Amino acid sequence: MSTHIQTLDLDQFEALVSSGEIDTVVCATPDPYGRLVGKRLTIQAFRSLGLSGDGINASSFIFAVDLEMTPLNLPVSNSANGWADIRLVPDLTTLRRVPWEPNTALVICDAYECGSDTMLSVAPRTILKRQIERAEQEGLAFKFASELEFFLAAVAPNDAWQAGYQDLKMLSNYRSDYQMIQSGRDDWFIRQIRNLMPQFGISVESSKPEWGLGQQEITLDYCDTLEMADRHVLFKYGIKQLAHQADLTVTFMAKPKIDDVGSSCHLHVSMWSTETGRPLCWSETADGGMSAKFGSFVAGQLDNAVDISLLFSPTVNSYKRFQPDQFAGSAIALGEDNRSCAFRLVGHGPSYRVENRIPGADVNPYYAYSGTIAAGLDGIERQLPTPAIFSGNAWEGRDVELVPTSMHRAIDLFAKNKMARAAFGDEVYEHLLASAQAELTSFDSHTVTDWETRRYYERV
Repeated sequence: MSTHIQTLDLDQFEALVSSGEIDTVVCATPDPYGRLVGKRLTIQAFRSLGLSGDGINASSFIFAVDLEMTPLNLPVSNSANGWADIRLVPDLTTLRRVPWEPNTALVICDAYECGSDTMLSVAPRTILKRQIERAEQEGLAFKFASELEFFLAAVAPNDAWQAGYQDLKMLSNYRSDYQMIQSGRDDWFIRQIRNLMPQFGISVESSKPEWGLGQQEITLDYCDTLEMADRHVLFKYGIKQLAHQADLTVTFMAKPKIDDVGSSCHLHVSMWSTETGRPLCWSETADGGMSAKFGSFVAGQLDNAVDISLLFSPTVNSYKRFQPDQFAGSAIALGEDNRSCAFRLVGHGPSYRVENRIPGADVNPYYAYSGTIAAGLDGIERQLPTPAIFSGNAWEGRDVELVPTSMHRAIDLFAKNKMARAAFGDEVYEHLLASAQAELTSFDSHTVTDWETRRYYERV
């Protein structure tokens, strides 16, 4: 019998508190970069604020900052509104123990406006919930799985920081994709992930070394949309903590080094009926294959992929990953188990699904899943025909559209996209656009890169 500790109900939580096994509760919500932000509460405070009260107060600026925590002066939070407070209200279905933090529980919170019971529209979790609701109105539900890659350096995080993340010794010395010798060498650490994540409520299927030096891939089991997005951010949170404890440095950058492969986050998605609970992807005809509705859903993915690439590729670095022959999903085509295509059909019958290979490991899952649902619903609404299957190398295909290779181009396309504005609403759409523009401005106007220094320092 499994001894895995999944999520906790309140009776289980109170029993653990009474026995002295839990004395701290992390109340956190995902921010625009998919990081957990919030507070650590005493048991008394969690009971009075999180269970009996109106929630935990926090500044709205957590949804309007860049990665350096510099306020961006966005409509949700700015000097004019005094960076007003919001309320973090625990979603008790997510309450769980943290296996690597003794005496600690964690719960994911939804963000609400301070003076009302209205969820904060621009919070990533709210954005995804709204798209799930739109799908439910059409009798549709989705199941997702994030397939995440990351790099591990055999250097303690503080030492890596002091070195400027340059010339780090990676966990492997040569390419070891699928190699069990390297897997055995790494398993002193990777087995912690496989064994502890299920205790954290995150079901793991497998692990393996990836193609890059020190690169790993962990495959998570699929589940309902919101739960998978939560598991995605909790998984990254957990790996970063475990790596820190093991004196390893982990990165989920999409392209840490230009001369090595990037890290992806392949998104697997299947479509289900809310009425019958049955999958709707596979056709019930004798020939099988895509059902007509799933065909329209996939067609919507292809038709909108370039215009909403910002939701799959959120950083300046994301676009360095889109290089031919490195298995990044840069060619907008649909393949039958074809890794050169941005969209790949896998499975058979009940397991039939489409894999989106565009996102990198730096993706915010709430944004990416929301974009996936919105694009697919657009395809269904327009009754787009089932896309043709591409054969051969899509990177060399004629008339095959490519994803943008710069954030400049991605922002320009998103700024003109009527589908995204209609699906998300003006407030959310403008917030996403303004946040991305601020990130790009920070790079374009406030940064001197190592490349510039080496190229121009003496020679101009």
